[in-house]
Amino acid sequence: MNLDYVCNQMIRILHCNICYINMAGQIEMYFGDGADGMNPVFTDAIFREKIIRREDKNYPDIFHEKNCIFYAVFSMEQGKLVVGPVCAERPNQELTDYMVKTHHISENAGFRLTYCEIKIFGSSVLMLYHLLTGEEMSLHELWSKNELNYLDIEEAMASVSQVIFQRQEYEIPHNPYEQEVRELESVRRGDIKMLKRSLEETYRGEVGRLAKSEVRQAKNIAICVITLASRAAIEGGMLPEEAFSMVDGYILKIEEMNSIVKIDAMMRQAEYDYAKIVSGIQEKKQRNELIERTKNYIFQNLHSEIIISKIAYEIGVNASYLSDLFHRVEGVTIQKYIQREKVHLAENMLRYSDYAVKDIANHLSFCTQSYFGSVFKSQIGMSPVQYRKKFGKFTKNKNS
Repeated sequence: MNLDYVCNQMIRILHCNICYINMAGQIEMYFGDGADGMNPVFTDAIFREKIIRREDKNYPDIFHEKNCIFYAVFSMEQGKLVVGPVCAERPNQELTDYMVKTHHISENAGFRLTYCEIKIFGSSVLMLYHLLTGEEMSLHELWSKNELNYLDIEEAMASVSQVIFQRQEYEIPHNPYEQEVRELESVRRGDIKMLKRSLEETYRGEVGRLAKSEVRQAKNIAICVITLASRAAIEGGMLPEEAFSMVDGYILKIEEMNSIVKIDAMMRQAEYDYAKIVSGIQEKKQRNELIERTKNYIFQNLHSEIIISKIAYEIGVNASYLSDLFHRVEGVTIQKYIQREKVHLAENMLRYSDYAVKDIANHLSFCTQSYFGSVFKSQIGMSPVQYRKKFGKFTKNKNS
């Protein structure tokens, strides 16, 4: 195997440095465009010695600093191959200052941490591991071998036992499972009245304790409820991609809140919104698997030019057959449906973003801004600029 080639390609994915340290603590090989003076493996001899002394493992050895700065170490015959550092969070000044101070990096070196999503980091490490050893390992196995040990499991079980004991001692049961089933079933059915009744039920017990802070507790409960509601909505016929996107949007908004009352209200609003969407779906004509896959493809690609033949190819049917089936079931052509969905997304962007109209047209792959305006007006009854003036929540670029 050509290690130079593999490592040079790997740094293009991870955007970090890779170096090989021999057992004497000397750096024999170095890959990456960062200056030597900005790599803690170079600048911190004690840190480098600690890496050399790490226990040899027959799998990638992952360790971290500050819970978000990651390294991977591969035990080689005559030394260690070190990947990192990469930051699994968006780097900030506090993390940069920590690295500079801890690892004796010159303040004038221009050091900066590189960001890498933790799943991409893990997958890249596994790819390198396979190239080096020929062995395969799942991402779950990688994290389990490095982060989850028997002490963690024992402590978790002890925590479970303590919670059970306290609830039994003080006779505080959890909220009844049957109520939760009714709540989710009402979302799955799109039954708004049933959802209202389930939420108004009174019962002995309370939801579990998921955090010490009351605000964090409210946020964690909301995350659980909204996630479960999204799955119930998917079972009720909602497009998975749309349901997942709603989860992301609601949770990101909730994370910005510091009022328990607002968090709870947003959580319940999400449940009602899911139920309303499912209700609308079930009022339409019978579902068809090909139609649902077509809609899901369209939703995932609204920012692109969507070609019917490409949709048909992706789901494995003839384009003419798909067009006829869609028109028969939905009562509208695929092209009109695509335009309708793009205009619906444009409405949200005009209401809740400050993107210029021309940028929205480009984002949704309309050939020109004037064509976008024509399609939008034919469906909504007013131009995009007029719509933004009437409904927009932002002032910047409202009239552009």
